[in-house]
Amino acid sequence: MEDAILFVDANQAWIYLLLGGAAVVYLRQAIRSSRQRRETIFALERERTTGRLRGSAFLLATVLALMTATFLVSTFAAPAVPASIRPTALPTLSLLPTATLALAESGEALPTATPLPAVVVDPAGCQNPLATLSLPANGDSLNGIVEVGGTANIENFAFYKLEYISLVPGAVWRAVWAGTTPVVDAALGTWDTSLVIPGDYGFRLVVMDAAGNAPLPCTIQVRVQAAP
Repeated sequence: MEDAILFVDANQAWIYLLLGGAAVVYLRQAIRSSRQRRETIFALERERTTGRLRGSAFLLATVLALMTATFLVSTFAAPAVPASIRPTALPTLSLLPTATLALAESGEALPTATPLPAVVVDPAGCQNPLATLSLPANGDSLNGIVEVGGTANIENFAFYKLEYISLVPGAVWRAVWAGTTPVVDAALGTWDTSLVIPGDYGFRLVVMDAAGNAPLPCTIQVRVQAAP
């Protein structure tokens, strides 16, 4: 089971791409069958087009369910897999020890590891009225359980998720909430800030459509304070 979860997590981009393509195909088939059903005047032909319409709708629903399952696995199940089970990259052995030793003896500077880039918070995505946060606001100080509000209602909506990231080099985004129902200027979810270390964080809303595409996330910077 853990191997399957890690496989989905590692290949989620390709899975979304394939399922998104399939969703577009089945959606077009459903639209075409619906149009043909309205135009036909014979009962037998109407029955056939109705069967094709139901088949396309069933396949489309299956693809959307698989996309939702992929999102849930990669967002919630994969981070829970113990580190001991995850594959560990083999260390790269230097094949040129003599050259490295010569550089050290000559006094020349040895190459150092490239520092990890710092996390940058860009709120430009919040200008999209169909995928934006209204609560909390950029620069807010938070503590305890925080109510998150906004809008997630893009065309061909599939799901949305709320994520946070520590503003330290090498940090990664972590999901705290997800939803599969469009929201318009209402509650999106909650974030229990007592589960993170006080400090500065990025917080964002990501909204995906059925084809696996997403507008620029609405990202804000907030400060988590210790509980009083």
